[in-house]
Amino acid sequence: MDPLLRTVYRPSKTPVVDVPLGARSVGHYRVLPGYYDTRKTRIIDFVQIFWGVAGTGAMVIDGVSHRIAPGQIGVYFPGMQHRIHALDEPWELHWWTMDGPLAAPTVAAFGLARADVYTAGPAPLVRFAALEAAMGDITPDGERQASARAYELLACAAGGQPRSFADHAVQSAVEIIHTEWASPALDIGSLALRLELHRSSLSRRFHAAIGISPNDYVTNLRVQNALSLLKQTDAPVKEIARRCGWEDPNYFSRCIRQATGLPPRAFRTQ
Repeated sequence: MDPLLRTVYRPSKTPVVDVPLGARSVGHYRVLPGYYDTRKTRIIDFVQIFWGVAGTGAMVIDGVSHRIAPGQIGVYFPGMQHRIHALDEPWELHWWTMDGPLAAPTVAAFGLARADVYTAGPAPLVRFAALEAAMGDITPDGERQASARAYELLACAAGGQPRSFADHAVQSAVEIIHTEWASPALDIGSLALRLELHRSSLSRRFHAAIGISPNDYVTNLRVQNALSLLKQTDAPVKEIARRCGWEDPNYFSRCIRQATGLPPRAFRTQ
């Protein structure tokens, strides 16, 4: 592993455009065993996230060393002392920093609520490259684009990476749902029958891959489309319910109220 310390900085201490979350810097390190960040230990005033790629390193939180393995992230918040180091093998990592008025609250809202090490999956190298490219554009629009790229990385770190669907049955289920979501006959039972699986097995595998049940996935897709129709068309509520897969208008209303806090007609006029 050839050593590398590459960093791209924003050319201003704070964002020069109004963004809730600013991209401050982005970096790619490949360091040798025993490496310590040679900069003086300091109190940071931004959020920093490290993403392990190869080897194992560590970050120090409140005097305690926490290991960062490939596929794990380490998070520092503003006001914390900052120190990272390699262990007994070469360590490769990508990292980025964010500031702005909502940087820390946004990171916490994604479930990364405290300084710690989290499992995040393989580092999204293409997204890191996109952030680095955006930060190379030092115009105001470039800074806005960099903010968007930093937010995308944060979503990946919190578990929002595109799914590869190693479970082909789940992939098939998702494809069927996106093709036939408007059919009232589409439910976990019909999916399981077509995929030749027991419904409990399909539900378990689907939830493990997607994070929600098949029925909830179908309902969410129907609600998403129904909300668009309520806002963008003058179609009667009963017709929208039928077009989006609900045979019972009352159940449709309950689903819309659960999603928005309002019945369909009130949502349409708000």
